[in-house]
Amino acid sequence: MARAREKAEIRKREIIENFYEVLTEEGLEGASIAKIAHRMGVYPSLLIHHFSTKEEMVVELVDFITRRYEEVFLSQLEEIEDPKQRLAGIIDSVFGLDWLRLIDNGAFYACYALSFRNARVREHFQRMYQTLRDVLVGEITAYAESGNAVAMEPGRAADLAIIQLAGFNYYKNIFGNERRFEEISEQLKEYVWSLIKQAPDTD
Repeated sequence: MARAREKAEIRKREIIENFYEVLTEEGLEGASIAKIAHRMGVYPSLLIHHFSTKEEMVVELVDFITRRYEEVFLSQLEEIEDPKQRLAGIIDSVFGLDWLRLIDNGAFYACYALSFRNARVREHFQRMYQTLRDVLVGEITAYAESGNAVAMEPGRAADLAIIQLAGFNYYKNIFGNERRFEEISEQLKEYVWSLIKQAPDTD
């Protein structure tokens, strides 16, 4: 029974990966179960066995996106012990252009749009952002506890940082000038640090 469940999970991950690829090429409206099945070389009934609707696939896709983000920034922290270096690593990763290139924006925003009318999709997006928030709060707290002065409560700093990230991603997607946004990315990192670090007293 356990082996059957494991095989089912592997198959579901394979379906979601192919769904993502079709979604990036065809958009949400064009990413039909038939097209995904064709890409995989299987019958549509196999997909329906695991996902009865495309919206169920979107729910799983949001989790797929979350895992891909986690693999990037969490893996980079595994060998770093110093709290300041860990926080710097997260800021450089999350607020850099490579982070924005990690997931196709068309696929991301197609799923995001569905969250307005699908509570489960919205809940999984909330989990995705909560995961990032929890990591930021944890690292900012560790940074403060290691003797560094912070400018505000870690949760508030994390909220403001994520809001800046979301706005940056949206804005960049509209214009797409890589050279221009490389500079803005560096300025954004400095701004995030300013949310966290307490400026020295000059009085």
